Amino acid sequence: MKESLIPGRKSVLALLLVWSLNTHGSPWADTDDIRLRHSLQLLVDSGYANLNIMAWPVSWSSIDRELMLIDRSSLPSNRIRTAFDYLQFELHRYKTESLHLEAQFYASNRSPFLKGFGDNFTEKNEAWFQAEFLGSSWAAGLRVGGVNGDYDDVPTFRADGSYFAGLLGNWVLGVGAIDRWWGPGWQSSLVLSDNARPVPGVFIRRNADTSFESRWLSWLGPWSLEMFGGQLEGDRAIPEARLLGARFSFRPLQNLELGLYRVAQWGGEGRPQSMSSLMDLLLGRDNIGDGGVTAENEPGNQLGGVDLRFSFNFFSLPSALYLQMVGEDEAGGLPSKRLWLGGYESSFNLNEWDYGFFLEAATTSAGGVFGSLSSNVAYNHQTYLTGYRYQGRSIGASVDNDAEIYSIGMRLISPGSTVITGSISTVRANIDSARTAHSPSGELYEESLWEAKLTYQSEWGRLRYELGSDYYSDELSNDYASSGEFQFWLQGTYRF
Repeated sequence: MKESLIPGRKSVLALLLVWSLNTHGSPWADTDDIRLRHSLQLLVDSGYANLNIMAWPVSWSSIDRELMLIDRSSLPSNRIRTAFDYLQFELHRYKTESLHLEAQFYASNRSPFLKGFGDNFTEKNEAWFQAEFLGSSWAAGLRVGGVNGDYDDVPTFRADGSYFAGLLGNWVLGVGAIDRWWGPGWQSSLVLSDNARPVPGVFIRRNADTSFESRWLSWLGPWSLEMFGGQLEGDRAIPEARLLGARFSFRPLQNLELGLYRVAQWGGEGRPQSMSSLMDLLLGRDNIGDGGVTAENEPGNQLGGVDLRFSFNFFSLPSALYLQMVGEDEAGGLPSKRLWLGGYESSFNLNEWDYGFFLEAATTSAGGVFGSLSSNVAYNHQTYLTGYRYQGRSIGASVDNDAEIYSIGMRLISPGSTVITGSISTVRANIDSARTAHSPSGELYEESLWEAKLTYQSEWGRLRYELGSDYYSDELSNDYASSGEFQFWLQGTYRF
């Protein structure tokens, strides 16, 4: 990793680089572009950029600030210059156009089952039209589409991805349904992923992750904060429960990022929804049997945790180790009944192509690594019986609860517009033998299988398209979808 490659930041420059929304068609870079994440991580891991990259979407203002501080002629290799150029290309589009129009489609023989970063479609067939507008201090996106899936052949209208946001100082306040990915993983995120549809709600997030000027807090480095509140669907055990979340990310070192977060289900039909109930939730007074908490007045169901990503050079290759921990409960003021995710990733160049790969392991069995196993705890709750799910899909890891997944993945990126990705995963589902898989006799049993995935992405004029295939050695199913044996799909985005 390079040292002292990032120029010193003056407070005046930092203020000038807090771009207002009138310079961007969207306040953030979304979760649907694997190449953009790869390029951004390469600049960070090589020591040329210093911003938070574990929580998506990432603010364009933060990306813009870092790119402006880089002298392209000083970049030492074609691969780093290519990553820089791709980020500049995407940023330029948002800075120079006041209206963005896109059409998207997805066609497959079945709905996606195991979803990772960048897998934003959830149904078997989808067609969308998106328009993004901007004003002097606001931005709006209207995304409308029709979909149908494995369990509902009747086309359904949706507006996922729509939003309205305004700028107040260095804060973006908005309302809408946007995808979030909180965590360093590529195959899974234990807390917020793009596995489920985005939950509609309100949010506030920091626009540019500049550092504190105070000498007492400047050691935190670039920091970001997001808080949101959304409403879950009516067709669940506790109809119209709220989903609340907050995340604080910071970089005390250029090569170390840390994140702290909490998410909670609160309120809903027949449940306490007073301010005192909300305060009890925020203060962690929500365990039945503690301090007079009963099943009738329990304020909610929450998860909390931490993640980190540490980058370094390994035989001159930009690399990183990452870890995510989520607690399903609290004991002694700390998360307990923990879920774990860990991984290693690196990248290299060969014959003008850029390669990125990762090794990742995750378990959604509560306490299954460094404690006693607690079955049917992860993503479940004795009151909110539908659990940590939205519209049938887990809001966290796509393998849902009581499972393990081990993955190896690769990205191949050409100097032009071609991106090839591949991954192999082994899955142990229903480890507690209590749900998900059924034997012919009707008895429940543990299921083990492996999955292989391959995608090819390129561009034809203004159309960015992807061909993909997914193979499962055995069938898995949940309340929403079935993996089947083979899945094939074609998807595309046309930019007008």
